[in-house]
Amino acid sequence: MYSARDKVFWFAILSRGIVFILQLAFNAICPDHAADAFYSPIDPIEKYNKLDQLIFFMFGGLTRWDAQYYVHIAKYGYTYENTLAFYPLYPILVKYTAYVLKIEPPLINYSNTIVISGFLINFVCFVKASLILYDLSLIVFKDIKIAYRAAILFCINPASIFFTALYTESMFAYLTFYTMLESIKNNPCVFLPLSLSSLVRSNGLINLGFPIYVWIRNLFVTSIPNCKNEFKYYHSNKGSLFFNVRHIWISLIQIFVVVILSILPLHYLQIYNYEHFCKSDNNISEVPSYVKEYAKNNNLLLIDEHEFTWCQSKPSMSLLSSYSYIQSKYWDVGFLKYYKFKQIPNFLLALPILCIFLNCSYEFFKEHKSKFFTLQFFTGSDDNQKSEKNRYPLEMFVFIVHGLFLTIVCISIVHIQVSTRLLCSASPVIYWYCALATMKKVRLSKSTKQLEYESQDNMYSRWKVFFITQNEYSYKEKLIFGYFLGYTILGSFMFSNFLPWT
Repeated sequence: MYSARDKVFWFAILSRGIVFILQLAFNAICPDHAADAFYSPIDPIEKYNKLDQLIFFMFGGLTRWDAQYYVHIAKYGYTYENTLAFYPLYPILVKYTAYVLKIEPPLINYSNTIVISGFLINFVCFVKASLILYDLSLIVFKDIKIAYRAAILFCINPASIFFTALYTESMFAYLTFYTMLESIKNNPCVFLPLSLSSLVRSNGLINLGFPIYVWIRNLFVTSIPNCKNEFKYYHSNKGSLFFNVRHIWISLIQIFVVVILSILPLHYLQIYNYEHFCKSDNNISEVPSYVKEYAKNNNLLLIDEHEFTWCQSKPSMSLLSSYSYIQSKYWDVGFLKYYKFKQIPNFLLALPILCIFLNCSYEFFKEHKSKFFTLQFFTGSDDNQKSEKNRYPLEMFVFIVHGLFLTIVCISIVHIQVSTRLLCSASPVIYWYCALATMKKVRLSKSTKQLEYESQDNMYSRWKVFFITQNEYSYKEKLIFGYFLGYTILGSFMFSNFLPWT
């Protein structure tokens, strides 16, 4: 019999295999759409043998759209201005993984080695993210069935193709969920995954809210009460005031160190971008001639050949100014800029996940409205009898706020179709909400609660899970499973053939 965590592990592997086969089949059956998109320049002298052709056939569907940028950065670095919209950690790891996989004499060319490296990194990160989401859910809900269902739903999430393709979704989900888990555990080393997540995606720095929330909660729950108790005990000794408030000082120092160490890598990235693009002494001769030719043919701004507008800002602000400027210039990203009639289909694509997050936020605050203007969201104190009747635990507060903030950003600023993959990789709320919605309201005793996470037959199989073998489906379950599986299949078809998707 397999434990719930073991089944999550094996199903995460199975789900990646299924998505890989889907994109391979769809890419083989249908011709690629001639999309007006960026293509990383190909080295004209690079050789392609039969094995290279086979790998290109198998993995070609995973290198569409933005994946081309990550492949380009891994191969050539930041050569064009528009490449700065893509953060460096993922392509850097792809590059050095390719060095490790490279053998002499080479069996496959360097381009295919890059693609395989990106796929392997995403595979490992996805499996790790699934397990960490299970652990995180178990801590928040203290219910193995909810944790199990949430992790399984993550494995078939609506943005599944992006977690397998050469995108940053898998790595970002892994680092984000890990940051959340270590924040709840109050691990002082939480700055490590947090700072790394900010080098993967632009919204990674928002994860800083989790250790700050835990710090505020500990301040009310531990530091201040301890200070009060010791002050009463040692009130006769006036010289011991600093000693009495040491808990608060230690707490302040800890959060200060976490914040500084979390921001530091991003600060150095800003300096690097300024030095790399804004100084005139860069050696452009290192850029291959065909990369330069591609820039001329496609009106791209090449490093050291142009003066960039954002270079006028200070080095410490170069990343922020360059990122917002490039997003606006090349992708027309800005407040309410996407609200056009021609974008209605994209709004409809993003509508399900936006409704899920908004509805979950509404239900959570409605359920806990009596505590809205109190400190219970931080202290976590609640009446035990009431908490058993609650659908959403108070521990979800910081996750709800985080998810709601990202939802508002999706609605008002970013390209609306990106909402699905952005929210699926950045927040566990969608998986918790759908796990709760697909669970039958059956009261289990404490002795059986930890066992009945699956049917008896499924617990003896690595691959069988509840949504596959279920005999009957409620209307809500049909909607949720249909949404998750439908977007997984349709997304694999659209993405692998260079058709517009989320």
